[in-house]
Amino acid sequence: MDKDALLELRQKRKVADDKRDEGLDRYPALIERFDDLAYGEKTDETLDIYMPTVRDGKVPTIIHIHGGGWFYGTKETYQFYGLGMAERGFGFVNFNYPLAPDAHFPDVLDTMDRVCHWVVEHADEYDIDLNNMILSGDSCGAQMVEQYLAILTNKTYRQKYGYKLPNMTVRAASLDCGLYFLTKTDVIKGNFLAYFTPEILEQEQDKLDTEAYLTEDLPPLYLMTANNDAFRKHTEGLHQYLLEKRIPHEYHIYGDDEHPRGHVFHLDQKDELAKLCNDQEAEFYRKYLK
Repeated sequence: MDKDALLELRQKRKVADDKRDEGLDRYPALIERFDDLAYGEKTDETLDIYMPTVRDGKVPTIIHIHGGGWFYGTKETYQFYGLGMAERGFGFVNFNYPLAPDAHFPDVLDTMDRVCHWVVEHADEYDIDLNNMILSGDSCGAQMVEQYLAILTNKTYRQKYGYKLPNMTVRAASLDCGLYFLTKTDVIKGNFLAYFTPEILEQEQDKLDTEAYLTEDLPPLYLMTANNDAFRKHTEGLHQYLLEKRIPHEYHIYGDDEHPRGHVFHLDQKDELAKLCNDQEAEFYRKYLK
């Protein structure tokens, strides 16, 4: 797909997401917003932080990486999901990252790493509890959270990227409606080739083989999908893989034949089942806080 076609698809997705979120409050009571904080030198390298207004000291905080097939999405699209998690008592870091076709693997992982180090440097300014951090992501963001967790917990894998460990403790993570096992020949195709070019697929197979580097040192994982999620088989496959490796996790499927739900349904803040899903993820996080 060429750049013009990707830009057109971005716009169509934005229209649909804006319609989903129409009428939602950008400034809910008891939530403090810190918007458009610069984590880098480029004008689009910005993030938002949402915090409960009523807080006694440091707040357990979620760093979230959004989905969008590596070519779509902004922090504005994800603000209402983030505000919802802040209403559940968590800080929420919501950041923009470079998109394909201008960005290519591993540009977004590099951004994720820079954001995590920025959070460490600025935690005291925003009451972020670095001893109780959570990573979450949806769709391609879930894949990147999986990958970044492998980087954090496996020194051999981390050395391939040249990252330094951020001085934070990740207590739990959620992978929502993700796609995994990128080295499988039927995974990276279509729009995804704008980020994972043929040259990258040829040269970076080892880095893309994330699952080979997953260990029992991973934090507890919440795997979520839906009955009509286009990537449901990916989550099911990761669930089985983690079971075989005895890596702690929970696996949840939402929706049924009478009440179907699709890909990243949990972002719809007007949907009662989405609210339940987000409540249950928040409760999962709380179980592992110190």
